[in-house]
Amino acid sequence: MITRHKYTITTKVYRDWELPQNVKIVYKCVKCRNDTQNNTERVGIKWEAPPCSLRSVTEAEFKSSCDRLIDLLKSTDRIAITNFLRNFFLSINCTKKQRNLSKQVLNVLQHVLLEGPPGIIPLQCAAILQEYGPTPELILDTFNSPSKTKNTAFIFSVILNQGRIFGQLGKLTTQFVRWVSTVGFECVIQTRALGVLIVIASLHSDLLSGEQIYVVSSQIADWLSEASIDQAPNPYSRRSRRLDQPIPVTEIDGAACQDFFTILSLSQYYSDDQLLNIWSFSGLKAWLIEAHLKISNAVLSNSPRARQETRTFLSKSKLALIERTCEYCLRIMDQSERTANRNHWQSSYGDSGPVKVHDQELVEACLVEAISILDVVCKLDSSLIPKLFPALKRVYSRMSEDIGQSRVLCTIVQFYLNHCDAVVYDPQAAFDLLFGKAVSMHYYDHAVAFDIVLLCRDNMKRLCYKTNILEKYFPNLLKILAWNPRTYLPEFFDLLPSFMSTSTSLEVLHILLDLPCLSAALEASHLAAKVASDPEAESRLACVQAFQNPDHRPWFNFILRQQSGQGDTINRLEFLHQLLEDLKHHPRVNICSQGVPVLLRLYFETILEQGDYALFCKLVPVIMERSALLYNTHSYHKEVRNVLQTSLLNIFKQSPSLVVDCKTELMEFVASLRYISGKEDFFSHVVWVIGEYVSIGYDRRNTADIITKYYESLETLLYEVCFQAASHDDQCSPRLVTVMMSTVAKLASRCQDLIPRVLLCLTKISQQHKIIVDDVENKILVSRANELINLLKLPNVASSILSPTPGIENGRWHSDGNVSIPILIKTIKEVVQV
Repeated sequence: MITRHKYTITTKVYRDWELPQNVKIVYKCVKCRNDTQNNTERVGIKWEAPPCSLRSVTEAEFKSSCDRLIDLLKSTDRIAITNFLRNFFLSINCTKKQRNLSKQVLNVLQHVLLEGPPGIIPLQCAAILQEYGPTPELILDTFNSPSKTKNTAFIFSVILNQGRIFGQLGKLTTQFVRWVSTVGFECVIQTRALGVLIVIASLHSDLLSGEQIYVVSSQIADWLSEASIDQAPNPYSRRSRRLDQPIPVTEIDGAACQDFFTILSLSQYYSDDQLLNIWSFSGLKAWLIEAHLKISNAVLSNSPRARQETRTFLSKSKLALIERTCEYCLRIMDQSERTANRNHWQSSYGDSGPVKVHDQELVEACLVEAISILDVVCKLDSSLIPKLFPALKRVYSRMSEDIGQSRVLCTIVQFYLNHCDAVVYDPQAAFDLLFGKAVSMHYYDHAVAFDIVLLCRDNMKRLCYKTNILEKYFPNLLKILAWNPRTYLPEFFDLLPSFMSTSTSLEVLHILLDLPCLSAALEASHLAAKVASDPEAESRLACVQAFQNPDHRPWFNFILRQQSGQGDTINRLEFLHQLLEDLKHHPRVNICSQGVPVLLRLYFETILEQGDYALFCKLVPVIMERSALLYNTHSYHKEVRNVLQTSLLNIFKQSPSLVVDCKTELMEFVASLRYISGKEDFFSHVVWVIGEYVSIGYDRRNTADIITKYYESLETLLYEVCFQAASHDDQCSPRLVTVMMSTVAKLASRCQDLIPRVLLCLTKISQQHKIIVDDVENKILVSRANELINLLKLPNVASSILSPTPGIENGRWHSDGNVSIPILIKTIKEVVQV
């Protein structure tokens, strides 16, 4: 016999005999762990995909389903109705066709939604109507109030989905305001109607008059201040409580409430006025922004045409609500301080004090909301800033001692950014605490990371122009991206240019290239923390042992640094890569490496647009160095080098004089074979840059002496490459050899003293490749070498062909009768055919 249990599936609790048709129950034998139907251990629930036939329902079949739906909704078989409505919704949703529902079907669905019993069936009807709408055939403007209050949310969602015209929002807005303002009305309807009014204020603000805003604001103010401080009686108990012994609600620390009720006043059961108080606070910020801040700004901007009555009502509603709002929020801030006395309560009541973990989370969430509301209030009335600022400073002082509530600190920083100028306050200490210690400790906390990233993005201009926070703490902020690479890439794509300045651009490039390494280091530190917290746990990963080794601490300290300005990079960076070798295939590291090329392209676009020549001179050596020093993850090297080589070409195209000012680094790079192995494409681009831009046409400083030095570096390397080909060692690709031959030929065409040496070099290469193997690749190399040799035998022609003037791409030489292009073309033909 199978034991019956409850299981939650998509927020709905089913028993074994109530499971939907598309759910399979998986049982495994306790002993052998094989699938069976004759044991008492349930180990999982599997969902079957909906039948593919739903995607190809014909119009005739769909019409038949509509007829069956009408008949089925009149029956009492709730399970059959639920299953059919689910498939009916999929037949509307999973198709590109526009399904047509008859007026009769819409009326039946509307009737079930308005008059049906609470449960999943009205929810499914609402989902079908929302998916089908908006449509003029559905009209929901004739009911006074829903007869089934639990279906209110479903009904209002359909109304909002119908929109302004089809949903008759103009008519219903007055009704919603009347429901909210009526004393003693259904609590559920009032709360839902308030939510709808907030949405209307956001999307259709012109539907709300100044008088209606005043009425709703006054009602919210009353709900915030007039809730009872006594607990509601147990609605499930038959015993009546004596009226002379009311039980007060308690504070967050367990003490009896002595002041007015707030969302932080705890009770076992809540009365309607207390629930309205909680709902009002939950929607207060949105109402202040949509119905006061935005509408007031719109009225002020159109003040010549705005009615005096509207402005008067807005002023009255703002005064009615702001005073109660400030009292309520300051009361929440006072209540939150009671958690600071937790140690006192624990010493009085034993190890388990009255403050619980979920209570701490409630306090943090309410404190964040209260400070955000005060921020909006100060935007509405700037005269309140000096009065509210001391309370914010008191909360910040408490937060600075305990960094555990970083979301509260983030909200305080937002308040400081908006209003610190009004009281001449320097918030630098709060900035340092949040972007330094808080980010470093809580980068893995999804809520904290989300708040900080949004704070940076929404206040990017202010942080850039008024502070140096983003330039100072970008290594710390990038930890959020390294830990959540899939989540925050678009946000950091917006933030990246704000990290860059003349002093930080090189460090930004280094840390972008090391972002997968940073992700691996964070993972290693996280694993090491788990091992440290659990003495019995052991990690066999070498990276965790390396992180715990004090001798390796300097490398990890650098990659996990909080601030910039501690050096662009470090020596023996390759050693750090080796320490983290175990994590190169970790999913987080691989995803992080996929986002680096995107950020690098934006980085170089910003550099080319905003950078100066001095920055380019520093950047070129770094690009060449880091092309050979990358963390070894899957396909990361290839993608990053493609970005680096393309960006290098763009930099030299914009500033060709770099071949003179960076000649030492370029010569060292092309003079060594170690930069070729596995990096031929990047090396080929550097060689091409030398052959293209080492010319007096781009910079007068490209003298014969500089051209000769470049040639000597390439000549030595070219001989070494040919020697490797002769000895059948690691051979370079024919493409690289061809680029090198073309480059030395170009240099010889600009300094004719080099022509004999280049002819000798090319002749040796041609003869050597004739001897090695008679294949297609060697034939191409020999042909290319012979073409260059024949060109260099005619120095004047070679100079015109291999070293044209920089502006030749933009000229119309074919129409100029004074140039000798036709002669050159004939000469090239003769040279190639020799």
